[in-house]
Amino acid sequence: TMEKALRIVWATGEVDENGNPVTRRQTISVSPNATAQDLANAVNTLDSLSSYTYVSAQLVTYETI
Repeated sequence: TMEKALRIVWATGEVDENGNPVTRRQTISVSPNATAQDLANAVNTLDSLSSYTYVSAQLVTYETI
């Protein structure tokens, strides 16, 4: 079976002791039928609702072997 997940990286707006931006990763299980466009739309919606700043997103596919 194949499973899909959406992995999003958010910038918190904070910096660490070295001055590097602090980020948080979030992984959300999604429908196997979700398309890249569906997920791009979802990320845009989440970004508009989040207090964090969107950095990047990846569609991750897991396949049982």
